[in-house]
Amino acid sequence: MGMSLWVADGDQGLMLLDGNGCRHIGPPGEALCRTCGRIWCAGAGQGRCYAETAGEYLCGTALPKDICAMAAIENQVYALSADADSVTAFSADTGEILCCAPAGTYPRDICAHPGGRLLLAAGGASGEMLLLNAALQNLRNYRLPGMVCGACFWGRGMAALCAVERGETLVARLYAVSFRGVAEEVFSLPMTPNCLCALPDGGCVMGCCGEIVRFGENKKAAHRQPFSCPLRLRAARGSMLLCEAGEGVFSLPSRRRVYQGPNAQDALPV
Repeated sequence: MGMSLWVADGDQGLMLLDGNGCRHIGPPGEALCRTCGRIWCAGAGQGRCYAETAGEYLCGTALPKDICAMAAIENQVYALSADADSVTAFSADTGEILCCAPAGTYPRDICAHPGGRLLLAAGGASGEMLLLNAALQNLRNYRLPGMVCGACFWGRGMAALCAVERGETLVARLYAVSFRGVAEEVFSLPMTPNCLCALPDGGCVMGCCGEIVRFGENKKAAHRQPFSCPLRLRAARGSMLLCEAGEGVFSLPSRRRVYQGPNAQDALPV
């Protein structure tokens, strides 16, 4: 990929792939976040901070268990806990806990607006998407069908990826949602939804058990690729990163494997 790569592996630990090869940096993690030249890795009720390029340990903090996603706004990091049904804000510099807020029922995803100041959380089984400010004040709840598995800012609005029951099966449905609350179904697949990622060009990518689909800012499906079980999608420089269950981390759209490990939970390019 021509870049260094951080990988949170549930078996091997926190790994840094760079010009020195693949180095073990810390304990296993569930989610990663980068801000202010630091990498935060959450796992097993702990958040650990490392220097982004060198990899040395800097500080740590206690966090709720089962952190499924993290996001950052300037020097604040936000950790979403599916176990505690909440999001916790803490200092990226020191790990000091700043505040905490409810985030649905078994929430699944959180992301920051490219311009900062706003956060979007997928509220999981509560069937809602939450718009929060940097102080974790709830600005608005958007009701959506089924379980909200993914959320991101998309174009001039937002996107929500939902798991909706249809008979005895689940259908993945992607919705475009305006800030005023108007929801439009954009795409659906008879598959289980897993992840959603915003792209720097204004588009987004949804991942389901069996396939990923890329959309432009115009809400049209632009590219589709088969994958058995995508767990996490990340925007990278000129490409994307995908963590696939049992396989490792791939660079897209080339599908080149950049890290091999059966339990890669999250990945970040440097």
